[in-house]
Amino acid sequence: MATLQSLDRGLRALSLVSLAPEGLTVAEIATRLGTDRATAYRIVDTLEEHALVTRGVGKRVRLGAGAVVFAGRFQPQLVRAAGPVLQELADAAGVAAFLSLAQGDDACVPVLSAEPARQTIFQVSYRIGAGHPLDKGANGIAILALQPAAEGDSAAVRQAREAGYSVTAGELQQGAVGVAAGFEVPQLLGASVGTVAMGEVDVDRLGELVREAATRLARLVRA
Repeated sequence: MATLQSLDRGLRALSLVSLAPEGLTVAEIATRLGTDRATAYRIVDTLEEHALVTRGVGKRVRLGAGAVVFAGRFQPQLVRAAGPVLQELADAAGVAAFLSLAQGDDACVPVLSAEPARQTIFQVSYRIGAGHPLDKGANGIAILALQPAAEGDSAAVRQAREAGYSVTAGELQQGAVGVAAGFEVPQLLGASVGTVAMGEVDVDRLGELVREAATRLARLVRA
């Protein structure tokens, strides 16, 4: 499928800026996009005109207020509901909790996270907004398990469908164990809530916790 090159570059630049809390210079954006500085300046000027980025100290480009407005329009019910549920899950599990959404047919993107109030020695964190293959990691597999059974389903998806939650080890980060449960969200391809921890964990207990959290979120987004 053909893409609009200028639009593609603009969206890629916006994604790069969103993943850099300290901001990026126009030169850095040009390098990462593989384009010249003049083009990068035009991209940044256009995004800035729509308030999607802003230039602050040192002329570093950061997300603008317009990006916050767009974020606030995205499934506000889900975001409002997920925050407290994720925090309760993280505190009960003693490890980081994540909300992830399916992106297209083959990607999974973490969109929200919570850390336990009582910090442990080993913490695992994924970059919010950084996607990974849908068939890798507990969150993605939990979303795949929502779909009707098919002949090509992997063993991990079949097991997740049977248990009501998925378990993976070391697929996205060495030594990390993920446990997640999927749930349906109106107008979305699928969502999941899960935990990730380093080393040995009580999988059965975490499985029950994520299933409970998924059930609560599914109920809340339909309220």
